[in-house]
Amino acid sequence: MKALRRIKKADLAVIAALLLLAGAATAFLRPANTGRLTAKVIVDGEMLYSVTLSDVKAPYELTLDNGATVEIAPDGVRFVSSPCRGKDCVRSGKLTRAGQTAACLPNKTLIVLEGARAKNAPDAISY
Repeated sequence: MKALRRIKKADLAVIAALLLLAGAATAFLRPANTGRLTAKVIVDGEMLYSVTLSDVKAPYELTLDNGATVEIAPDGVRFVSSPCRGKDCVRSGKLTRAGQTAACLPNKTLIVLEGARAKNAPDAISY
């Protein structure tokens, strides 16, 4: 039986370069937003806020009656805090592209980012 070949430093450098190249390529493959993005905050089926992000000059926060806090910024919208147990809504991060949503199910709160997608954008992306 032959001894297993050891990984050399040059092999690791090639692997690292390929990973960096793959990461950079994904930024170019994502569909770009075309047009205006509108953030909608919906609580218990009722739309409370609708804001066009291009009209926002500086980030600000909305504190909802259910205790959740939403940040509206020119580059996206996100849950900042929530009184729910799991905090999945906060961990969902900032919504920056049309079609993205974040939900806080215990508080019946939904954030939707709407806008026109690029013509060549895929219908769905699965990871």
